[in-house]
Amino acid sequence: MLPNFMIIGAEKSATSWLAGCLGEHPDVFMVKVKEIYFFNAYFERGLAWYESYFDDWSGQKAIGEATPNYLNHPDAPARIQATLGNIKMIVSLRHPVDRAYSAFWHYARQGKIPPKTDFYTFFRESDQFTIRSTGCYNIHLSRYFKRFPREILFLLIYEEIFKDSRKAVSGCLEFLGLNPEFEPSLLNTKVNRGARDITVLNRQAWQLKLKTRRLLLRAMQKNLLPARWRDPLFSTGRRVFEKVAFEWGPKQKNFERLDPAIRQELLSYYLPNIKQLEDLLGRDLSIWYESSKP
Repeated sequence: MLPNFMIIGAEKSATSWLAGCLGEHPDVFMVKVKEIYFFNAYFERGLAWYESYFDDWSGQKAIGEATPNYLNHPDAPARIQATLGNIKMIVSLRHPVDRAYSAFWHYARQGKIPPKTDFYTFFRESDQFTIRSTGCYNIHLSRYFKRFPREILFLLIYEEIFKDSRKAVSGCLEFLGLNPEFEPSLLNTKVNRGARDITVLNRQAWQLKLKTRRLLLRAMQKNLLPARWRDPLFSTGRRVFEKVAFEWGPKQKNFERLDPAIRQELLSYYLPNIKQLEDLLGRDLSIWYESSKP
């Protein structure tokens, strides 16, 4: 079995929350593993590998997965079309500067960016992890619109989800041909985990983490763990060790709200893209013009 809909992005734009809400619907099968990365990173593993994630499907009408990186990967649209045809896709877009700042802290907490790194400098001088280019939504969506009819893509705006989360979920359900009156238990939870300080694990916790990871990798190499089990174990393990980090780890950097002046300066970088996106979508995005968050 293969999916008939996907949440394709953007990263740090409430895609986890949305996947959780849709997954509660009785007529929706959502892969338990968020972010399979098949169409951007693991395409060479083949269709059988991808299909194994859907082995637990039990007759639900809507079959989906959520990998936010599909939005900005240049090869993803062609691969999706060749593999799945005109599949329905949901995309959530967030103020590009706020999205970049959230992603920056996300990767810093994972240890992929040194804690003392300055966001402004990192944004201006590096596009590591596509932190800057992901926000050029007009470029990414243009690639999809060249290959897919527009009616198969449902658009959400992150800031509007905050104002009316029920409308956002109902719209997605209606788009998928399901009962839009369904109200998931996650509906009123925060659409994003929010900002946190950066901490590091103590030595004992790191040793336990590495030992557990090595055991899982050996099991994978010996094909002892099916794909649908492997990633939930890694995901659960990551959450456990995050919790350990924030309880045991020493604080390395206090979270700071983005300076409105820097936000406005970086917004000027995205404004031409936002204007082009408005033309592309035929809708007003002035909600992103403000120099400070509402």
